[in-house]
Amino acid sequence: KDFNNFIPRTSAPTYKDDPLGEYNLFSMKSTHDWRFIRSKLSPIFSSGKLRNMFPLVNENGENLNGYLKNHVFETLEGKSVCQNYTTDAIVSTVMGLSVNSFKDEETEFDRISKGLFTVTLRRATELMFFFFVPFLSRLLRLKVFSEMGSQFYRNLFWSAVKMRQDNNIKRPDLIDALITLKNYGTIEDADSKEQKKEVVSNPSQLKLDGDVLVAQIALFYAAGLNTSSAAMSFTCYSLSYNPEIQIKLRKEIQTVLARNGGKLTYESVFEMKYLDCCFKETLRLYPSLGYLDREALDTYTFPGTNLTIEKGTPVIISLAGMQKDPQYFKNPDVYDPERFNDENKDKIPPYVFMPFGDGPRNCIGARLGQLITKVGLINILKDYEVVTVASKPLLELNPKAFFTEAKGGISLQFKPGTVYV
Repeated sequence: KDFNNFIPRTSAPTYKDDPLGEYNLFSMKSTHDWRFIRSKLSPIFSSGKLRNMFPLVNENGENLNGYLKNHVFETLEGKSVCQNYTTDAIVSTVMGLSVNSFKDEETEFDRISKGLFTVTLRRATELMFFFFVPFLSRLLRLKVFSEMGSQFYRNLFWSAVKMRQDNNIKRPDLIDALITLKNYGTIEDADSKEQKKEVVSNPSQLKLDGDVLVAQIALFYAAGLNTSSAAMSFTCYSLSYNPEIQIKLRKEIQTVLARNGGKLTYESVFEMKYLDCCFKETLRLYPSLGYLDREALDTYTFPGTNLTIEKGTPVIISLAGMQKDPQYFKNPDVYDPERFNDENKDKIPPYVFMPFGDGPRNCIGARLGQLITKVGLINILKDYEVVTVASKPLLELNPKAFFTEAKGGISLQFKPGTVYV
């Protein structure tokens, strides 16, 4: 309700030192710049645009299914398997490239992602400074994206722009949408069939060009890669320890596919209600980022109280704590997708389940992330059962990791599953 007083995040790289870190929508500090870029990017993630992206996503889901066919009963590291798929799906939908991480040796994308997410003391310290002590990150001239990574994204984007413009190539992905923004300043909204009108006044001085565009490519690749692969691997782990839930979900997937002649479509993904419950329960237990942060633009007093937040004060909300609070979720450590079914979902108090944030600054790519995650899970579970590895210890979260991840990985096996339909 009072969003306008808590728009910016606490993290704040500077334009000069880290343009891709500052210009990307997630960490953008200026409220004017954020409103301007958000209004321009929102149509990219409309239902119509996602429907057009679906074939690109599902093609990579089928590659995942084929990979598992050749590795049944083998002990695999679940996060790595899922990350190969999400890398390919995101590279396709965001960058417009076709790669197959299940066949190729380590690619430049792998090296860039390892630099972003591999847990080292240096990287953990950098992320802590970015998010919690931003003045130190500026003082030490730290960067969200390394110089090598930044140049990689720039070269990739501008070479793609040149190739498409020279050859009149159109493709339903983020780069195509950004080219349209660069050339015309707006994106056609496929849901309304009308040009998206500017919904806010624009005091921003940003131009839709240069690193402003490249920063969005870097953001959506980095954010989508980690969140989707984590959600998939934690779901697979949870299902392996809850076989009755896995059976129910596999039956739903097979039933919906059978109704569509065995074909997975954009619409059929959203017919799978129990899949959505499992997806949400995974994010409740394992939110990709364990907190939300905002900064007070002005001094604010909560109505009816003496509690005042001074201007410039960081506000941190613990998602990991709130989403496991027994006050809100009975038996909070139990994996129970039924919490989110039609009968029970309205019993969850407002604003205690926010894995993608809430309000105007929620995650703009949440719908694409959900689509990628669900398509991946469907392509696994339609044919395979996920089982635990008896010799491996129970999952333990890595206390040194900034993003939610399993210490030592997630060991899983995939075996041919029962055909129920």
